[in-house]
Amino acid sequence: MAVGCVVVALSLGSATAVGYLGLRFGQIDRVHNLRLQQQAAGQPANYLLVGTDSRAGIDVSDPDAGGFLGDVACNCTDTIMVMRVDPQAHSAYLLSFPRDLYLPISGTGHMARINTAHSHGVQTLIDTIQDNFQIPINHYVEIDFVGFQKLVDAVGGVPMWFDAPVRDLHTGLDVAGAECQVLNGEQARKFVRSRYLQHRDANGTWHSDPTADLGRITRQQVFVRRAVAKAVGAGLTNPVTLNKLVSAGVANVSLDPILHAGDLLSIGRAFAKFNAEDLITYSIPSTPLTTSAGADVQIPEMRQAQSALNVFRGLKPGTISPESLDVTVLNGSGVQGQAADAAGALSSIGFHIAAVGSSPGPPIARTTVRYGTLGEGAAARVAAYITGGAALVKVPNLQPTEVEVVTGADFTTIHSQPAPKGSLDDRRTTTTTVASQSPSTVAGQPPATTTTTVPPTTTTTVVGYSTGEPPPGVTCG
Repeated sequence: MAVGCVVVALSLGSATAVGYLGLRFGQIDRVHNLRLQQQAAGQPANYLLVGTDSRAGIDVSDPDAGGFLGDVACNCTDTIMVMRVDPQAHSAYLLSFPRDLYLPISGTGHMARINTAHSHGVQTLIDTIQDNFQIPINHYVEIDFVGFQKLVDAVGGVPMWFDAPVRDLHTGLDVAGAECQVLNGEQARKFVRSRYLQHRDANGTWHSDPTADLGRITRQQVFVRRAVAKAVGAGLTNPVTLNKLVSAGVANVSLDPILHAGDLLSIGRAFAKFNAEDLITYSIPSTPLTTSAGADVQIPEMRQAQSALNVFRGLKPGTISPESLDVTVLNGSGVQGQAADAAGALSSIGFHIAAVGSSPGPPIARTTVRYGTLGEGAAARVAAYITGGAALVKVPNLQPTEVEVVTGADFTTIHSQPAPKGSLDDRRTTTTTVASQSPSTVAGQPPATTTTTVPPTTTTTVVGYSTGEPPPGVTCG
């Protein structure tokens, strides 16, 4: 349901009449007494977007009103996302949290699903996200089921591509035809809520998506792009449609008390022509677990999540965290205990040490970081902590993401912080394909600087049955 929060944030921010927006803003419900991280005006900000499980206002005969097939309302969150907006860079990122993530709920002293944190208060949910994932929350936006419906209807529905008929008996979703379908507010609610999706094959047989909430996240993030594209492309420049969007937001959205009209106005101006395909999406990776009480939950994979979390900590997309890397350390100099010392120092920084040993062959002069076909950025990240830098060597027989540090005669210490770009140690880190060509053997030649930037991409792994995006060459909506 937080998809609606994305739309309302962009739509409210697009209003050109500051007085009108300020007046309407004064009518929006506020969640008071929140402790939020403050940031300067115009700077990147993280918005916690929450869709609650409230069924208020839904027809009692609607399957999604609760009570059907065991799907009843609770005082919890149906969807949790964090949207990072950078008005100056015109960039936006979205991070989804599976509702069944099992972790410590701040201030309670016990473990539970993340979607239960809201029942202890909004501040508990904010603290739970900040404490477990170390990302600051600057603003809070909450929407309910009916508010989401109204936002979708205000833009005239959202066009989605379906390659087969789909349904969900729990929410009442029923899309009978394939190809492009424009979902109205009610259908859109049932689609983004669907955790028991079924699709029908050409023989008329229904197949269930067993991935539940994880598959739903995949489909939700597709819907985000389609909804934002429709709102920006059609609704935000039309005064009548804009008024409908603002009215829907006023009636069905709750905001933190420090989010001002001017904040969203600046966002709207910055993103007036935002391309929805530029919205970069992430999801917290997790693995299933059955608790001692028999509950099926998801355990967050924090090491794998670090690179995504770095984006919401203010680092560039593609920044590699030490915690996400497996590093083997080998003694290549013959100095007793050198590999163990290096491994201990790297471990204290956060690198995961996969193994420690001795390198076969004769001693080497230059400390070398070896990597597989996909690991140059990871190798450069490790080398940044080595005093004096290191030679980066691609080794075809290593696993794609495998990293090995081989200490040489020049090895001295490990930095507690990475060498700044352009510093002496950074310039001493070089890339080669054959160890004998290390620039340390070429007198008077300055080494080349290794580039560690990874281009930003949509990093959410597609889980379950995905639909919504039209195939190449097909226009939908």
